[in-house]
Amino acid sequence: MSDNSVVVNLNQYERSRRPQVSAETLAMLHGSRDLLIEGATRALTRQTEAMENALMAMAERSPLLETRNAYYSAQGLLSKQPNELLSACKDAYYRAFDKLTNASEKPAGGELLELSLIGAQDFELTLAIDKATSRLRYNCAEEMVALDARVGHIVSRPDLAENDNPLGPRVLCSALLDGFASMLLPQNAQVVLLNQFDLVLTTELAQIYQSINQYLVDRRILPDLKIGLKSRPRNTANPTHGGASGNVAASGNLDSSQGESGNVMFRMFEQLARGNSGQTSGGRSAGGAGDSGLSGLNLLDSLTQLQMGSLMLPDGGRFELPLLEVATIHNVLRSLQQSPVMQTATPLDAVLVDAVAMLFDVVFEDAAIPDHLKAQIARLQIPVLKAAMLDRNFFSKPNHPVRRMLDAIATLSVHLPDNDAGNARLEVISEIVSRVIDDFEKDVAVFDLAAAELEELGSKLEVALDETADVSLQPEIAQIKRLERTELAPVIVHDFINRALKDQPVAEAAREFLRRDWAHLLTSDYVSEGELGAHFNSHVETMRELVWSVQPKVDMDARLMLVRILPGLLKRLREGVAEIELPSKLCDRFFANLVILHANAVRPNAEPVPLPEMTPEEIEGIAAITTSDIPASVASAPESAAEPEIEDESTQQARGLSKGEWIEFHYDDGTFRWARLGWVGGVKNTYLFSDQDGMNSFSISLSRLADKLRRGEAVLVERKSITESAFGKLMKLFRNKLGHA
Repeated sequence: MSDNSVVVNLNQYERSRRPQVSAETLAMLHGSRDLLIEGATRALTRQTEAMENALMAMAERSPLLETRNAYYSAQGLLSKQPNELLSACKDAYYRAFDKLTNASEKPAGGELLELSLIGAQDFELTLAIDKATSRLRYNCAEEMVALDARVGHIVSRPDLAENDNPLGPRVLCSALLDGFASMLLPQNAQVVLLNQFDLVLTTELAQIYQSINQYLVDRRILPDLKIGLKSRPRNTANPTHGGASGNVAASGNLDSSQGESGNVMFRMFEQLARGNSGQTSGGRSAGGAGDSGLSGLNLLDSLTQLQMGSLMLPDGGRFELPLLEVATIHNVLRSLQQSPVMQTATPLDAVLVDAVAMLFDVVFEDAAIPDHLKAQIARLQIPVLKAAMLDRNFFSKPNHPVRRMLDAIATLSVHLPDNDAGNARLEVISEIVSRVIDDFEKDVAVFDLAAAELEELGSKLEVALDETADVSLQPEIAQIKRLERTELAPVIVHDFINRALKDQPVAEAAREFLRRDWAHLLTSDYVSEGELGAHFNSHVETMRELVWSVQPKVDMDARLMLVRILPGLLKRLREGVAEIELPSKLCDRFFANLVILHANAVRPNAEPVPLPEMTPEEIEGIAAITTSDIPASVASAPESAAEPEIEDESTQQARGLSKGEWIEFHYDDGTFRWARLGWVGGVKNTYLFSDQDGMNSFSISLSRLADKLRRGEAVLVERKSITESAFGKLMKLFRNKLGHA
């Protein structure tokens, strides 16, 4: 690639890494989550009595009735319903954790923040969370530094903010308050209880976080991390890495840096002119009104005639530049330099002509601009030369109208496919170029108007392509998402069933049914709809009702509740087993056992009726069913061989790609094509690209894309200024001419 190419190497840019949540990652996160919430719950359970005594003592000492009532409310709930309270807090934490770990993508362009007034009570709750979080993080500082780094590593977010860590104190404290609220505890009592929980966890949480860190170290997640040191993202751009052009200046400094380089460049022109003529060119016009003018014309007048067609010579002949058709790429300024026209040029004029000719040499060498666009740019050579001689700002202002027009034409490269639509767009560009050639005399506003039209055309094409690609990619996106959910389903379903059964006195027959049979239904629901699907959540709720229904009912209210829900529960269970086509032997046996389990549940003080034992023949028959008759609708997708992933700069750059960016893919036969990134799957790391029309698409895995980047077979198309790149090269060439280092 030439130095002025608009195709730049990905290694020149540092991009934030998109969170990637694979099944293995999710399993590690769930394991860490359980260590945290179970450890915190055990610590709080041990200190329940101590917290009750403390709250009672504070209530007795409080002089204010409102404060006393808050202490009593918190103490009463902790005394009468400790298990229900801690269970509500655990459920709230599970929900908060799932919300954070499922949020794999943020909207492009950031989020708009709205200002609003908050009530005094809401402010008090927020302040209480802030204080509790600060205390816990202060006492677990070293452990949290390591844990933040490890969680950031496994979700591919090295810049993970402290409050975004789903295992962090902030999420835990917020979940505790949500749990209190679900128990209908008044807000002032919630603050009181949070302070008590915080005092207990302050002495216990550091050890819990140490166990989580060790759990992750055992799974080779940053095993050599130094405690107390937190890695921060660094700029890993490598300007010498092969491929495309060099470093790009920050946009905020572009005007000043280019202005300075333009001034330096023009001083170089003057030095070269003095060297060529033996005298300074100062004080003479840029147009070079030479005394020995050709037919009384200066260079600018000669160029105006050439722009219209041909130039009359003193001997009656005519001079014409090589004809530029719509498919011709030729640097006519090189022909101009060898023509009689240059007789009217001053030394500075000659240098300017050479500079603009070199500018077009660089543009024509750029492999990233298709030939049909280069041909349109070639038609502008004489008008561009005239504009450069009339207005020296051409060399110093990146937003000069002439440069804007050239850049706008080059930017349209990705929107000109080789089809009827691309040809129609090229015709529009050709008409704009023709109008500039016809209308431009000395007012560069003609270029300004043309640049605005071309930029507007580019914006409209970008919007239209975005809309087309979004529609055409939907079927493939849906298929990829389904494959991703298929990979995650075993972990998600296993977690939901474990949470429903945890610490619950449930007969083995019911446990077996849920783990072996109902899991198939949940898996099918999750693959079809995801965790937010109506069927999935309905069947999860049915599972929880089943677990509750077979537990002993010690009071009349619970027994009456069972009688009310039982018809609906049995109906949903039968519909569920029918949906997964559960073999009749398994179905009949389960519902027969369920009758006995429900009978035992409503008479807990009597000797429970044992479930019928299975004969060896029945066991053998059921085993044959479970191994051979798994419904096809929930069968796992065929596993493909895992591609080895190399964690290097190319992999990180691939992860950092965003929707709408263009990649240039190169092939062995020397051809290439442009493809636009339309979507990235967050589980299987699948990148979905569309063509220049947005109609055809293809997908590629993260490891394969990174490998192509590594080999130079794929490079990012950075639609930056071609004139900026060209002027950078011109600076080097003129420095060499002057003998500068």
